[in-house]
Parts: sequence; structure tokens; C-alpha cells
Amino acid sequence: MPEPRTPAEQQGQQEALRNRVGISTISFRQRELDEALEVIAGLGAVDVDLGAIPAVVDHIPVPYAGEPATVAGTLAGHGLHAGAVNADLGDFNDPALSAADLAEVARPLIRLAAASGGALIVPAGRASWEPFVDVEEDLACLVANLERLAALCAEQDVRLLVEVLHHRRFVHSVERAQAVLDALGQETAGLLFDVSHIVASAEDPVAWLRRCAARVERVHLRDAVPGDLNLGIGRGQVDFPGVIGALEDTGYSGGYILELETHDVAEADREADAADARRRILAILAEHASPDSRDAASGTVGGTTPASVQEGSL
Repeated sequence: MPEPRTPAEQQGQQEALRNRVGISTISFRQRELDEALEVIAGLGAVDVDLGAIPAVVDHIPVPYAGEPATVAGTLAGHGLHAGAVNADLGDFNDPALSAADLAEVARPLIRLAAASGGALIVPAGRASWEPFVDVEEDLACLVANLERLAALCAEQDVRLLVEVLHHRRFVHSVERAQAVLDALGQETAGLLFDVSHIVASAEDPVAWLRRCAARVERVHLRDAVPGDLNLGIGRGQVDFPGVIGALEDTGYSGGYILELETHDVAEADREADAADARRRILAILAEHASPDSRDAASGTVGGTTPASVQEGSL
């Protein structure tokens, strides 16, 4: 029987759990980056995603010509850690995307991820369910480009995470997403698991976790219903206790990032809504976190250790 934990150990574990629930800057996409980071820090988060998706947010412009050390210093000044740069680098299933063009847009953002101490997240495919050629050829093209990108990331010691599935992208279904994961292999890239996209695509995130949990290295949280992925936490159909419980049961100790690109809240209420969302998720995590994940999280910054690298996590 394990010995009771000391008050200091219990406090450390509680802080570790709190640090696992972060916030993406996309949640405050109408604000300048510095103001968004100030708000996020004020909400008690320490782990952030930096948004670099031109169609959504320009906190990190694409193409990126800035100085990574400046961004890293800004983060540090707010007491924050960027667990990932979330970037749209192009249409990976486009046969016209050359290796040179991909490298040109990717390398500066990879350097930013390296300076910030985080991963690089990319969506899989263009913003259309339709292929350029056909599904099979487009998937092969997409995987080849992700492999090229993973090699570029490896040069800077940056982990590549692929956001499959994505409701508004070519890889919009579990079938296509699983095909990408199977083709890439765990050593090449991890999985960014976004529950809102999965539910918006009328798929079951808990059921898919039975197949893909070992690949999950970061999680995005927002509510959704089939066809609509822009709802605040608690205002859709996502089974957050089921998803978090299923992940924690595998020993997952990574981050849960609130990516609140929500369209059902007034801008003036956005901070309060984010605070409420974080309280809800923290309560669920406190209920479901396994002893193993608590111990693992207490040894990470922002709780970003992937379950896939923990022995016996499944």
C-alpha cells in the first residue's frame, strides 16, 4: 500500500494538474498577441498554443519573418510556456506543393517552436473535403509532405503533431485520419486530438481513442455539435468526462488546451467564458486523473509529456 502523500506533495500534484489545462491564443484572436498572453496568464494558465493560422489569427504571421527570441522573451515575461506553435503551412495534399516551397515557409516557424520549447502543430490537407486528384493519391501526397516536414522539424529537435481529423480539411473523417496515422508511424509524428472537429464531423472521439490513444500527444478542447465546431464548453454535445477519462485511463499526461474559437459568446464576455471553461475542465481532470498521470505531470512543464513515450501507457 503506497504511503500517504505529504501536504507539499499533494500541493505539487494539484499545481501540476492545473498546469495541464492551457489556453490557445486563438481563444483571444481579436486581440494583439501581448494582450492575449496577458489575459491567458491572468486566467491562471501556463501552457499556450501560439496561433499561426492566416485564415483565423495572425498572432504569428505566416510567412514568419520575426525573431524567435523576442517571442520567447514575451512568453517568459508573462510566465508562460508555448507547448506548441499551431501553424497552417499550406495544402499538404496539393501535388503542386514543392519540397522547396514547404521548407521555405516551415523553417522559420520550426525555429520559433524550438525557441519556445514546444511542438509544431499542422492541419492535414487543404480546406476542402474534395481531393486534388483522388482520395488515395491525395493521402499519399499528404503523407509524403508530412514526412518532409517531420525531417525539417527533427533538424531543430522539434516534435511534429498532425491535427487529424479536422472537420474543415481534407482529412475530415476517422477513416482518413487513421490512414494518415498508420502511414506516418509514431516515430514520425504525434497526434493533435481536437474533440470539437471530431464531433463536428459526426464521429465519436471516445470510440476513436480506443484505436489512437497511444498517438495522442496534445489535446484541443472546444464544444461542438455535428456541423458546428465553434461552441463554448458545455454548450454542445462533446462528452468531456468521457474523453478525458478515456485519455487518463491510458496514462496520458499531456496538455489539454482550450482553443476557444467560439462564435456563441460576445467578445466582452470572452474572458469570463474562458475562465468558466477552464474551471469545468479542471474539475473533470481532477476527477479522472490517474495516479500515474499525476506523477508524470508533476515532472513536466505544462504537462506536455506524450502518453506514447511512457512505457506501459496502454
